[in-house]
Order: sequence, then C-alpha cells, then structure tokens
Amino acid sequence: MTTITIGQRKGGNGKSTSALNLAHAFALTGKRVLLIDMDDQKNSTSAIETATPPTKTIEDLLLDPAVSVAAVAVATTWPGVWLVAASANLSGTIRELDSEVGSHLVLKEKLTAAAGDFDLCLIDTSPSLNILVVNALCASRWLFVPLSSKYFSLQGLGQTLEAFKKVQGRLNPELEILALAFVIHDRRSGLAKDVVDKARAEYPALVCDTLVGQNIKIEEAQVLRQSILGYAPEDRGAEQYRSLAAELTTRFGR
Repeated sequence: MTTITIGQRKGGNGKSTSALNLAHAFALTGKRVLLIDMDDQKNSTSAIETATPPTKTIEDLLLDPAVSVAAVAVATTWPGVWLVAASANLSGTIRELDSEVGSHLVLKEKLTAAAGDFDLCLIDTSPSLNILVVNALCASRWLFVPLSSKYFSLQGLGQTLEAFKKVQGRLNPELEILALAFVIHDRRSGLAKDVVDKARAEYPALVCDTLVGQNIKIEEAQVLRQSILGYAPEDRGAEQYRSLAAELTTRFGR
C-alpha cells in the first residue's frame, strides 16, 4: 500500500478538496483507496457520503489498541473509496497521544497491519504541526503539498517543507516529497502566474505540470457530497484532477 500525506501548514490551499478528488480519481483507475481524515475541521468526512454511517473514527483507531483499520474504515458511495472518519474530539486525542511514549508511530503500526487491504492511502491533515500530523508523516512514504496561486501560499510552503525536513531527519528517513501542485489557480491573474513561475523556478523537480483552476463546480460537488469526477465528469475540473492523479501515479511508480 502506498501511503501519502496531504499536508500544508497554511489553510485555504485545497487540502481536503484535493484529497477527495484525488481519492476518486485514483479509484477510477482501479485502485482500492483508503481516505483518512485527520483534520479537526472534518471537511473530508462531511463532503463524502458513506454507505453506512461510521460508528468508529480516527480517534478509536489511534487510542484503542484493539481497533483495526478494518473496524474503522467504511465504504463510501464512491466505488473503490473507503473512509476513516474524523472525530469530534481530536483535541482530546492529541492530549492523550502527547502523553504516550512512541505515540508518533501508532498510525504506522495500524496501517502496516492493513497494507494488503488497500492499494493507496491518502491522509488529509490539519495545518497545525501536532502529534496527529506527525503520525501521518511517520506512516507515509510520500508528502503531497497542495497550493493556491496566491503569494501567502508560498509562505505556508516554506513552513511545510521545514516540518517535512524535521520529520524526515528525526523520525522517518524514508519520507519523501511526492510533488507540489497548484490546485487553486486563477488563470486570469498575472500575479497568480508569477507565483506559479516562482515555485517552478525554486522547485523545478517537484511542481506538477497540471494546474487545477478555480472552479465553482468543484465547490458545488462538495456541497452535494460528490467529487467533481462524479458530479460533472466532463468538466475541465474533472479532467484536471484525472491529469493530476496520472502525474502523481507516474511519480510514485504504481
């Protein structure tokens, strides 16, 4: 199972949106995809419909040694996508994990046991660098960083890369950056083009070719608990997410 953390230290850069739409895009290529919502805002959980309501959450998975991924993950109405829902009490989960030795490895242990059940795991994280995000990074082979083509997005990128280097150096030497991708891009703005050009100049090997444009249909789809690929499969947003998924697949090699 390939595990990818979707992380960005600044909010409003499309983390949950890219997690949801990439999960569906990967599933449409035949992959069994596990989406884990570790963000206390619960955006991924609220924007995807499950076949049955979740009875357990990421809190149960992280705090109860007897609870497995299979006991927590629920099938969604998107074929090929399963969800581990966020908890309403993630602040309490953080406090408990902070007091436990070795707690940064809990998610890695649980996912290792479930490695044969899924082809791909995407982890949606919060902007805060807390023990939940550290768990996600320690459990992952790759970090994917979504961006918007606004100036302050690059500030968040710098903070994200700094956190990545600390986790890679101290806790998970196998962690690598999969890609940086602009998933909220205003093609009409000259400033947005300058931001993209600057990122490509600084990180030429990391920035994806695919740009996902600002698109009201993507927002409409989330309100209806659908991905853009299910809501409007012929829309340019669906095409862009299919392209981004293909580009990422080439990078992680499966």
